[in-house]
Order: sequence, then structure tokens, then C-alpha cells
Amino acid sequence: MLAYKSHGRSGQHIDCAVRGYLLFLLGCTILCDKTGFTVPVAYLSFLVEIDNISSFGWGAATLAHLYRQLGIASRANCRQIAGYLTLVEVCLLIYQFFFFKY
Repeated sequence: MLAYKSHGRSGQHIDCAVRGYLLFLLGCTILCDKTGFTVPVAYLSFLVEIDNISSFGWGAATLAHLYRQLGIASRANCRQIAGYLTLVEVCLLIYQFFFFKY
């Protein structure tokens, strides 16, 4: 179980709220698609056991998803890009800082 203050709520109620928030975080922020508001049902299987969430490789999953979205966006007929683009911006800033010395 997660460490929290219950304030009169049951642990099951709080775990359900945590799952809902993590589902939103995964589907609409980190692993988003072009719609921006639909979340694949497959993500629910990752959230069954809340205690095991930290054992997944979320960074690798995010990079793989972003790499796939960049590949899709590089096609000639594509007009949009999806994914966690803040990560791309940070990587570009780091790359510029270390490799482009004036």
C-alpha cells in the first residue's frame, strides 16, 4: 500500500484514485497520442498492482514511444506530432550546451 493520510477514506478508495491519476498521467501526458484525450485500455494492466509500478522501465517505455512518434511524424503526409515533447526539448538543450561551444 502507498503511504498516505486517509482522512476517513478507505485504502481501496485512495488506491483507485491513485490508479486514475496514473492512468491520466500515462495516457494524456507521457505516452499520449494525437487525440490528446484517449487512453488505451492496455495501460490498466500496468496499474493493477500499485506497489509494483516502480519496477517497470517507464523511462525506456517513454523513449521508445517518443522514438516511434518521431518516426511517424517524419513521414511526408504527417502534419502533427504526438508524445512527450518536453523531453525532446530538454535533450536538445543539453545537446546544445555540451556540444556547441562558441
